[in-house]
Amino acid sequence: MDDAVPGPTELGRRKGYYRQQVELEAAKQGLTTEEYGVYKGSTGSAVKPVNSAGGLLFLSILITVIIAVVAALLVKLFLDGTEEPNWGQIVFAIAFGLWIVPTSWAYYFKERKAARLRKAAGKTLEPPTRRSSRPDW
Repeated sequence: MDDAVPGPTELGRRKGYYRQQVELEAAKQGLTTEEYGVYKGSTGSAVKPVNSAGGLLFLSILITVIIAVVAALLVKLFLDGTEEPNWGQIVFAIAFGLWIVPTSWAYYFKERKAARLRKAAGKTLEPPTRRSSRPDW
């Protein structure tokens, strides 16, 4: 089997693309993937990513507070009984909340662990300087 990386003209999202980007950047900087942490590039994002431990902590807290407010509003909706609930929106909100809150905290803990490992090893991290760290782009 060929281990070649798919070319940039391939349409659609490649399976494991961001994992591969993390592995390439970590190897380039002499870090393990555990020390590198979460993906630091800007490929696939419309805005500059916030992926330091402090930035991810802020986002995790913000997401948790927003989902808690949505949950409180859902409880109020059921307790009041004045409006007919839209079950599609309710199911979507619950499913989204059950996915986004643990995901955001998992990213924070992964980056926090990576920051601690880098600090303990005395290593620094340089963010990717190109849109993609793939050498053939």
